Amino acid sequence: MALDPEDFKAVMGQWPSGVTVVTTADAEGPAGMTASSFSSVSLKPPLVSICVARHLYMHQRLQQAGHFAVNILSKDGVQDGLRFAGMLPGVEDRFAGIETQTAVTGSPLLKGTLGWVDCRTWATYDGGDHTIFVGEVLDAGIEPTAAPLLYHSRSWGQFADVLASEVRLSLPGAVPGPVLGCAFGQSQPDSVETIVGRAQKALKSEPGASRLVLDDLSGMADPLLLRLTVQALSGVIGKTRVVFRPGASPLGLANVLVALKSGIHELEVSAEAMGPYLPRADIMHMLQRMGVAVKD
Repeated sequence: MALDPEDFKAVMGQWPSGVTVVTTADAEGPAGMTASSFSSVSLKPPLVSICVARHLYMHQRLQQAGHFAVNILSKDGVQDGLRFAGMLPGVEDRFAGIETQTAVTGSPLLKGTLGWVDCRTWATYDGGDHTIFVGEVLDAGIEPTAAPLLYHSRSWGQFADVLASEVRLSLPGAVPGPVLGCAFGQSQPDSVETIVGRAQKALKSEPGASRLVLDDLSGMADPLLLRLTVQALSGVIGKTRVVFRPGASPLGLANVLVALKSGIHELEVSAEAMGPYLPRADIMHMLQRMGVAVKD
């Protein structure tokens, strides 16, 4: 018995994936479509693949152009996803009012994405009712300051933050590693780009460092700034652990919670009740209430 196509679609919809907008441009102008069938193929040469249904107009445009770009959408890119999937009523020109730029091939690159690759078509393969387009990546960019948009079971969403199950507590300076003093600014909050730039410089000055400490001595961190900073750092520091010193500010405990839900598993805290950082006793009480184990 042949498999019902709807059953097949339902099963494959259980595989969560990211969401992209594939674009190209030729003499007719720009063209784009929303797609989740995107994958890395090779490092040397750098190759990626997309799968496009043969009946789509975009299939013809990709064949004509010989190049394409893949824009990886962030959780804030739902409207772009809907627009390029043809799901916004009354929108005929999908690029109307959309700010774009180009890199090498001239394929449109959307603003506000997590990242993009600009490709020359390297090969095409028969994929049943689809064509597999393999692209050689000529240029690429990343903006790792947001969470990804995910596709699962025919709906779009994002990751749920998972609280760290175990946290290490230590005193400031107990373990070596570069420290970003007043990491988030002194008299006013710094931008994420400024903080990441300082972090990269600090790590270059101490190659091989296993830890990078974000010191909120001035109390300039807030939950959103901390969240965006940790997300941005994850894309540039590799395996280096990020440690947080929560300042004794009104937002201190909220910052600790955000840190633990953003992938940080180590805090440096004050031993005493009075000091520039949150005291160990307060954080211990909070962690115990949340069922988070503590390591020293």
